[in-house]
Amino acid sequence: MLCVLTAACGASTGASGAPGSIKSRAHVAPPLVPVAGGTATVALDDVPATLNDHTVTGDTAAGRMLASAVWAQVFRVGPGLTPQLDTNVVDSAEVVSLQPQTVVYQIDPRAVWSDGVPISADDFAYAWQSQKGGAVDVDGTADSVASTLGYRDIDSLTSSDGGKTVTVVFHTPFADWASLFDDLLPAHIAEVVGWNHGFDTFDPTVLVSAGPWEVTSWVPGSEIVLGRNPRWWGSPPTLDRIVLQAASGNGVLTSALGGGRVQVAYPSGFDQSLMAQVSSSPLLETQVGLGTRMLQLEFNVRRAPLNVATVRQGIAHAIDRAGLVESVGQPEDESVWEDNHHIFANSQSGYVDDAAGYEKADLAASARLLQQGGLVSDAHGTWSSHGKPVALTLVWAADDPWSAAVGPIVVGQLVSAGFDVVASPMSTAQLYATALPTGAFDLALVPVDAGAYPSALADVFSTSPTVTGGAQTEDWSGFDDPKIDALFSQAVQNLAPPSAQLVYQQIDNSLWTAMPTLPLFAEPTMLVWSSSLSGVGDDPGGLGPLWNLRLWAFRAAAPTRHSKSTSSTIGALGRSR
Repeated sequence: MLCVLTAACGASTGASGAPGSIKSRAHVAPPLVPVAGGTATVALDDVPATLNDHTVTGDTAAGRMLASAVWAQVFRVGPGLTPQLDTNVVDSAEVVSLQPQTVVYQIDPRAVWSDGVPISADDFAYAWQSQKGGAVDVDGTADSVASTLGYRDIDSLTSSDGGKTVTVVFHTPFADWASLFDDLLPAHIAEVVGWNHGFDTFDPTVLVSAGPWEVTSWVPGSEIVLGRNPRWWGSPPTLDRIVLQAASGNGVLTSALGGGRVQVAYPSGFDQSLMAQVSSSPLLETQVGLGTRMLQLEFNVRRAPLNVATVRQGIAHAIDRAGLVESVGQPEDESVWEDNHHIFANSQSGYVDDAAGYEKADLAASARLLQQGGLVSDAHGTWSSHGKPVALTLVWAADDPWSAAVGPIVVGQLVSAGFDVVASPMSTAQLYATALPTGAFDLALVPVDAGAYPSALADVFSTSPTVTGGAQTEDWSGFDDPKIDALFSQAVQNLAPPSAQLVYQQIDNSLWTAMPTLPLFAEPTMLVWSSSLSGVGDDPGGLGPLWNLRLWAFRAAAPTRHSKSTSSTIGALGRSR
């Protein structure tokens, strides 16, 4: 969906060919071209509270987006979900041996932190030591690590060539090795200020940059301002500054966009009202598409009767997933449909439809499976277990637009299927701090992030230390199956992508049988921006609109022979916003 500002062309003509007639020249508006300078303001749902996105607290969508603009990267994942080597930071990254797996990184000799310290093997070593598990921070507390995946498989990391060559040897093969060493922190600073909280506040001597942008001011949770990094050795950004502000809600966004206070908005949820308002403006452009965040219904397998697979299957058959998509997803994006894979969103190339009859509600199949699981239906159609009605507590984040829209519908479907349901909407903070970690639920609506590296989903379906490495897991359901664990280990260690894909297919088929979660749909994304900006586009694989900030530019009318350059004028307009 695009709403593009166009310039109208007008012309007046006299009576052609008549004696003494005057022909007027048609006026054609000059084309719009990118110009240097200016400030663009971006509205996001959240501004991170820490810039170490490798901690449990910092591992958020906003945290990952912001970190990608500031810290050093080896590989970047943009639209298409294909990792691309960031040749500004490393000249090469190659697997030079398979027995054992060995990767050699050649750091660009120009690569330097904004305080003048060269990027070196020390930064790689710090990332490994902090994230392999068991590391201790400067204050004696354990390092908070979002995931040890891949880092725990490294046997050694050595430096050569004055710290510009890094050789990593794995004791266990790791297929998604390109996911490692993203958002590198400056080791010479982190070793002093700490891993857990050293990057929680604004300090220009701490928040040094290794990208085109550096942090010039920051109010955690509210606003962060990025300016050009004067030591950046690559192609410089076109804009002078990027301001990222926390803002959400239809009224707030439409007012800010319409008034020119915000040039880009990326809401996590949206509805037809917001779409109609922004689409009706000739000054705004919009892009809507399928994302890679999958909304799933989680079963707490630690609670009876949900500890029985056939009961979980029976409940899944009572959910009208097609109806959910039609009422919640498709009004906002007609390409949304049921997501029939646990590992890949249906916007990804690895996606295969494995749902096997779970698209629409099938109450006959549901009843048959529930009875096999030991449940009994009374004359009123109410399900009971051991003489007591089955009461299911469903939790979801009320401030997550997609969960908030789906939650009441799922409640209604379960009630119609004969269950007593306790609806328990709460804040996202409460959901992740209390309900999910303590297992205080029967069913939960939880978004699951898919992406370029499917190995990351192992933590969602396993509690086994052999799969998770002992790190905090996102397996809120408590589900664990040794056979599926073995398949995940096999897939993670398979360095041949086609073979690994077949193993992930086996995993998904097994998950449909075990049913620890029921995938619902991939949440659509929506990006809105001012038509005065060029270069803006969405990366639904994780980095949103910030994946190519360096290429953003304001547009102005191209100068003519008789006009002065408009570059300084547009730059001033941008800065005044």
